[in-house]
Amino acid sequence: METTNSSLPLARPAGDDRIGEPHRHPIPVPEKAVPDGETFAVAALAGLLHRYTGETELLIGRRARRGPAGTVRLRVSGDTTAADLLSAIAATRAEPFAGEACHAVVSTGDVPANGVPASDAPPNGVPANGISASEGFTSGGFASDGFANGEEPGPRAALTVLTRDGGGLELVMSRAEFDADAAAQYALHLGRVLDALAADPAVALRDVALLTEEESRRILVDWNRTEEPVPGLFFHEVVADIARRTPDVVAVAWPGGRLTFRELDDQANQLAHRLASAGVRPRDRVGVCFPRGAESLIAQLACFKTAAAAILLDPEFPDDRVRFMIEDASAVVVLTMTAHESKVSGICPVLSLDDADWREEPTTPVSERVEAEDLIHICYTSGSTGVPKAVMVPHGAARNLIYSMRVICGITERSRGTWLAAPGYGMVEVECFSVLAAGATVHIPEPSVVTSPEWLRDWLVSERITHTLLMKAMAERLWTLHWPAETELVNIRICGERVQSWPSADLPFHVFNLYGSAEATVVATCDITQLGVDLGEEGRAHRLPPIGRPTPNVKAYVLGENLEVLPPGVVGEIFVAGESLSRGYLGRPEATAEKWLANPMDRVRHPVLYRTGDVARYWTDGSIEIVGRTDNQIKVRGNRVHLGEIEAVLAAQPGVGQAAVLAKKDGQGDVQLVAYIEPGPGPVPEVRDVRAALQQTLPSFMVPAAYVIGGLPTTTNGKIDRTALPEPPRSRPDVGSPYQEPRDDIERSLQQIWAKTLELEGIGILDNFFELGGDSLRAARLTERIREVFDADVDIDDLFDEASIERMARTIAEAKKG
Repeated sequence: METTNSSLPLARPAGDDRIGEPHRHPIPVPEKAVPDGETFAVAALAGLLHRYTGETELLIGRRARRGPAGTVRLRVSGDTTAADLLSAIAATRAEPFAGEACHAVVSTGDVPANGVPASDAPPNGVPANGISASEGFTSGGFASDGFANGEEPGPRAALTVLTRDGGGLELVMSRAEFDADAAAQYALHLGRVLDALAADPAVALRDVALLTEEESRRILVDWNRTEEPVPGLFFHEVVADIARRTPDVVAVAWPGGRLTFRELDDQANQLAHRLASAGVRPRDRVGVCFPRGAESLIAQLACFKTAAAAILLDPEFPDDRVRFMIEDASAVVVLTMTAHESKVSGICPVLSLDDADWREEPTTPVSERVEAEDLIHICYTSGSTGVPKAVMVPHGAARNLIYSMRVICGITERSRGTWLAAPGYGMVEVECFSVLAAGATVHIPEPSVVTSPEWLRDWLVSERITHTLLMKAMAERLWTLHWPAETELVNIRICGERVQSWPSADLPFHVFNLYGSAEATVVATCDITQLGVDLGEEGRAHRLPPIGRPTPNVKAYVLGENLEVLPPGVVGEIFVAGESLSRGYLGRPEATAEKWLANPMDRVRHPVLYRTGDVARYWTDGSIEIVGRTDNQIKVRGNRVHLGEIEAVLAAQPGVGQAAVLAKKDGQGDVQLVAYIEPGPGPVPEVRDVRAALQQTLPSFMVPAAYVIGGLPTTTNGKIDRTALPEPPRSRPDVGSPYQEPRDDIERSLQQIWAKTLELEGIGILDNFFELGGDSLRAARLTERIREVFDADVDIDDLFDEASIERMARTIAEAKKG
């Protein structure tokens, strides 16, 4: 039987390859345990499995050297004492084996090199080679097949504990599934549990110390030796210094324009003078609402020079969301462009930068005193209660982040960076500020460039870009493309989502996996290209790309529910301390108190510990691998989203009684949001009306693509049973337009392409792509497919000018004529 043992810490896929010589570790048996070594062995293994996996229902197979096999059931918790466990094992008679999946099996006997036990054949499916842990914790099934009725021996179990005559124990572990470090750790901790159970019958399992002081120090201290001196200037001071030293170097370049460091700093000084004359004072907060561009950087620098914090806003957000942020953050003024004035007006004064009046101010330096704890940015993130939260990012954290990115990625004054990330988030610090602080140029492409992997690759090559930052979905598409020999790209930094595949070792650039959030900037990073080379093909097959080790002056810990240190491989939550932390959520002390805790590991130097909500585990070398989330927060197109926020907005719509939102993977592996609506009293809500309302309130990446209307199943305690919610329908939703069949070959081909891209059936030629659940990623995918099928050089903006099959067919026909 093929198993992966994914539930066992530090296990890796092995298939059927368990026949070779295993790892073997003798386990010393305490004198008190010798008279009943088998019972103590079962108790110790049950305790270790509980501590390693959190399982509370254990099914243990038991078999003597001679006699029938059977199973016993054990209920285990952190409160279970050694006496409880031993009594339960001693008092429970083995029931006949009924083909159930066992967590462990115990028998007396031996395991020679060929994996065949020196004992009678077991019943079908029960290993006869000791206490054998399988992957059956959640999926069922055994980690090994026994041999019976003259059959050839099957693969050895992944993990086996042998009981020997005279009371001795030996741990036997498959080399195919565990490396030497993992086997040594299991043996050490199994022996430690055995010692604790034998020494004190009253000890509870949660109080058994698995780690020695030396092991704890290695995890807490050695793996967190990240202290490095950071130059004292803050970001705006660094830019001003570069403007004095190399004034004519280009700071920002975009199609049709460029700005030198002197021009950037001079204009930021002019705007800072205007802000001061408008009443902006140190520690005030100023809204900054711009698309990617030089104006946004000028506006942010002007805020920093006046010691005011910049509230990062995105003109692509719905008006109501932008106004909420402006009011919630108590902005004293908003900086924007004339085209976006209507979006930000009505709450506080607005200054548009395409008004030339502010350029009459002097260029003399403005530099209010700034402390490390003063705020540089206010960045909004989704809120689990349905209300976006404002993260307060201090200058000190940004300074450390910028330094880290420069050092880790090798950014110098000769580098050529990018700004591709959305402007309403703190990723501008990671992507742009680290380049500008090195005295290098930030390049900004036309917006359409970032919609196509091929266009983006060509732009990166033609602009001789050396460093860039991308969301995971685009990065994974890029690294599968052919790259020309003249590529100057040095590295790509990935952020926003868990990376689940390895880049090719043949890429002409490196890929850095970044982990962090607005609350903790960049916490850890890993060069997964180099790591993939070091691991080799076999090593990559056994592991997902990790987020790596903590960045300079950051401490990262994987801890248990009670903030206890966990061994490598055991799943816990990531906690962060050090220079990367924000100051919490603006105006939300209760939410801040839930996440920012007293740090029991380092009360003097780093008294605050941030709870990330990310579930992870250590590798044995100290690298951290993300497993999931403790709550229902997800990533959609690189953006952090709380499903609770969407549900709260849904439930507020007319006719909606209850609502639930799930994140599902589509056929391309991208996240698709599905809304489930239970109607309230009165008329049943129309999908098109609900979608239109959400589009006015939520960013596009938070608007569900599919909708299911009907009663919501509930659990016995009255909560919505999310596991019982149905799959979204593949049929065409009600989009308000009449259905019309394709009329020619182009329209019929487009209908097929749309159906595959959207995973829908029955699409009409008048239907709107985005009303059917399309988004920017699917639009880019659709555009690529259209170019392939029709061999037509069409622009994505032209295709989606009117996003219907009818309009697209007309555009394609015109392009082919030209």
